[in-house]
Amino acid sequence: MKYINFKKLDVIKLTKENFYVLIDFDRTLTKGNSISGWRVLYYSDLLGEDFRKKYDEIHDKNDETWEYRFKAYIDLLHEKNLDNEIIKEAVKRTELQFRDGAREFLTKI
Repeated sequence: MKYINFKKLDVIKLTKENFYVLIDFDRTLTKGNSISGWRVLYYSDLLGEDFRKKYDEIHDKNDETWEYRFKAYIDLLHEKNLDNEIIKEAVKRTELQFRDGAREFLTKI
């Protein structure tokens, strides 16, 4: 996973072949009784108590727009140097449950 700075977007030519974002904010991929994709990192304890505290601060800002909170979450993940290995370990440590057919869907995109 790479963090892309908005200033760099002018130079990078993003296409469907070289970039995609997958966010499960509305439980499209995870089961209703599962933790959400956003909470995997929160409950894994891999990013420390400081991450959880900052995550909660962002989450509790109900007076802010969704776009503001989303950017704040992404900035927080960048600050914590999130990478694929951390994500893989977080999924192993938590009880993330996908909806039926989600894994097959993800292999086709």
